[in-house]
Amino acid sequence: MDETSLRRLLDSALAGRPPLGPVAHNALRAGLKARRRRRIRGAAGGAAAVAVIAAAIPAGIGILGHTPGPAAGHPAGAPEFFAGVAERPPGQTPPATVVNIYRSATGRVAGSIRPPTPYRGFAAVSRLGGDHTYVAAATTSSNAPACTTHLFQFRIDGRGHPSGLTPLTVPEITTGHVMELVSSTDGKTLAFTASGCAPGLEIGLINLTTQQTTTWTVPHRDLSASSLSLTADGTRLGFMVAPIPGYPTTNAYVLPTDSPPGPVMRHARKVLRVPTGALRVVLSNNGAQAYVETVYSRGGPLMLSQYSTTTGQRVRLVSQLGRPAGRSYAVFSVTVDAAGKHLLAYRDAHRVKMVSLVTGHQASIPVAQIPFLDTADNTAAW
Repeated sequence: MDETSLRRLLDSALAGRPPLGPVAHNALRAGLKARRRRRIRGAAGGAAAVAVIAAAIPAGIGILGHTPGPAAGHPAGAPEFFAGVAERPPGQTPPATVVNIYRSATGRVAGSIRPPTPYRGFAAVSRLGGDHTYVAAATTSSNAPACTTHLFQFRIDGRGHPSGLTPLTVPEITTGHVMELVSSTDGKTLAFTASGCAPGLEIGLINLTTQQTTTWTVPHRDLSASSLSLTADGTRLGFMVAPIPGYPTTNAYVLPTDSPPGPVMRHARKVLRVPTGALRVVLSNNGAQAYVETVYSRGGPLMLSQYSTTTGQRVRLVSQLGRPAGRSYAVFSVTVDAAGKHLLAYRDAHRVKMVSLVTGHQASIPVAQIPFLDTADNTAAW
């Protein structure tokens, strides 16, 4: 087999993969040189060389951060279930919501929780510490902000069946509708955003050990804070501030959670500036890195990258989440598992993407009842 035939076989074997980077080209050249040195003759020898090179190239692609397109399957080590707020029945006005427990491998509903009377639905859900305990924010109104939001916790068993709701013994949230709800991996801290019953938007932090709540105000009524995340020990809170809700911003901040109440920007430190625009930012468990969802141009692909919060520089490209329909921004809401090694991305389609933050590999699954989606809210928790 000559070199041209070998290249054709290689192209056929790698059909549909992303463009080859320098590492891949080097692997190709190395394979061809090895073939010439060993003087492989015959189709059988050529096929063996193709197999060796095809195995080397995906490894090189992984080093560069490029990954194949979404594939079926469940990432190794990822949680077996995730929780999501869903409409039931769908299309009702005003919407009524439940919390579903989904099987990560199939997207099927393993169990469901209805809100207790007099609550009409759930506004947000978060993992609470480990993989099997969750907290949900229940509200009495879905079409207008209610001034009081109550927090309930529940557990799921090994089959994904949820326990009953138990009120969380913390002060009620009285500043309005909860839009985001996140917890630290140690299960001792909750953070939230709320609006509707106070001037502007507030970011709140609940210490579950002391049952104390600290709130910080977003300085202007026309600003929106979003994309909350906590380090594993709850000592640092990450967030973004955008001039228009849902519009890409360029800066991400970290706030020490022992900061006194008041304007949120007074004690926050800017850790990232992404000139192309950031849609979601999630701190790693130790806060040294951040996973950033970016869009480079209107209608362009959404990229998931890892940044250093020390230098503000991009460390690597993790994965491409997809391309939006039309020319509008397509924001993926994201949630990270307790280990900080897997990310769940979801948007207004009956499909979610599971991404390994270690390898960048994706698994795309259909969802029986899609989580209730809002670009300002986080309504799923892994």
